[in-house]
Amino acid sequence: MSTGFIDPSIEGLSKQEINFCAKIGGYTLDKVKPADIVLVKADSAYMVWLIGAKKAYISNGESWTTYVDTLIHGVDGGVSGVQPALPTVGTAPASVHEGIRTRFSNISADCKSSTGYTEAIGIDLGIVQINTPFVPSDGKPVVKESLHVGHPFFKYPKGDYDGVQIYKDSSDGHGFVKFDKAINPTYTDNTGLPEAGVAVVWKYRFVYLYKGEEVGTASLVIEVVVTGM
Repeated sequence: MSTGFIDPSIEGLSKQEINFCAKIGGYTLDKVKPADIVLVKADSAYMVWLIGAKKAYISNGESWTTYVDTLIHGVDGGVSGVQPALPTVGTAPASVHEGIRTRFSNISADCKSSTGYTEAIGIDLGIVQINTPFVPSDGKPVVKESLHVGHPFFKYPKGDYDGVQIYKDSSDGHGFVKFDKAINPTYTDNTGLPEAGVAVVWKYRFVYLYKGEEVGTASLVIEVVVTGM
């Protein structure tokens, strides 16, 4: 079964537009105006740059936060870390008007009302979504990690699961042990950090929870180097 679909996330919409722009030229759809294709291609190019710039500034901001915290709260006389460089984001393409999602939604509707449009075309253009059944045992968390004020911070797609069981190896000789559960799609390990200047590797594995039970396959091992401030 398939349904009409415009991705609700910014990055998802960008990927959807990239796919659409790469393939729309291969179809003749009488309700789709060439001028609208030009607009959507401009939207797509600007979104790619915008998302990249935003990520660069966020990552840079986290580096500056860590640097400033260490500089202010570190050991008196300790060696200062390297000052982070400013982000490089490249030259922005031509700016676009508000309403990127609306323009893409409209051109998608024009495609679907065109003579010769088929569901297969919609799937190829990425403007319809094939709905697949949720099978809890198929799940494997894909986890992204970063540091927030020195503490490990994680994001994972929660979907229809209850959350995740987190296993942790604190490099204390005990290996992986049950550590905590997360019911939100983000999680911060607020365990006390090592002594100032001491670096330790903490390892984690995440397993989905569904109806109170662990299901599916454990995530890959995530290694995070934490350093005392």
